[in-house]
Amino acid sequence: MEWTDSALRAYLLGSASPEMAEQLEARVLEDHELFAALQSAEDDLFDACARGTLTSVERTRFLERYGRDTDRLRFAAALAQRPATPARVSPAARRPWIPLAAAAALILAAGALVTQLEAPAPLPSPQQQGAAPAQAPFAVALTLGTSRSASASTPITIPAGTAAVQLNVRLDPADRFARYAMELRGAGDRVVWSGADLTAEAVDGNLNVSARIPATVLPAGSYELAVRGGGTDLGFVPLTVRWSP
Repeated sequence: MEWTDSALRAYLLGSASPEMAEQLEARVLEDHELFAALQSAEDDLFDACARGTLTSVERTRFLERYGRDTDRLRFAAALAQRPATPARVSPAARRPWIPLAAAAALILAAGALVTQLEAPAPLPSPQQQGAAPAQAPFAVALTLGTSRSASASTPITIPAGTAAVQLNVRLDPADRFARYAMELRGAGDRVVWSGADLTAEAVDGNLNVSARIPATVLPAGSYELAVRGGGTDLGFVPLTVRWSP
């Protein structure tokens, strides 16, 4: 399937078919060019919203998906005030993609992670546009394996300068609990990070749990992410972390 700008836009706004979303999610983590195109399409949506060129339907879907990302909205609004230039920023130079919101997540699987918020967040006022945008976390979409031996390691390349990494984990819809916990182990089964009292969100038929961790705990190497729910081990995700120059 050819991933046109309109197809990527529909995916990010949650209007793509489940079949198309599934195909994209299966390819995006392995196809660097497709990942860059998805980043570019998302940046274009923020720009279009800031410039008021989205349709009413697109704007509603956009705010449902991104309405709480006020830092990035302010950043897009500030850029929209600058005079247009003939040069276009290449996808490789853009900010890392934020998935998934929930989902999220990522995925970040954006079509699968569109969160239905109670009320869309308003765009920032002109007085707020001068505030410096906070750096967005680098989002990673993961799927649990049922056993350690059966799960292939998921490669993750973190951009240089990243301050935080957001892990968006898709769960089995049957594994529904009030609270979840994650534990990240490094070499020698050493725990490098753990998080408890996490909650999951049901989005488009998928159950996702997310956690944000400091990038400083993730030097290049091999890791294993374990997820528990209600005191029960739900699965594992082996990870291979690399850092881009």
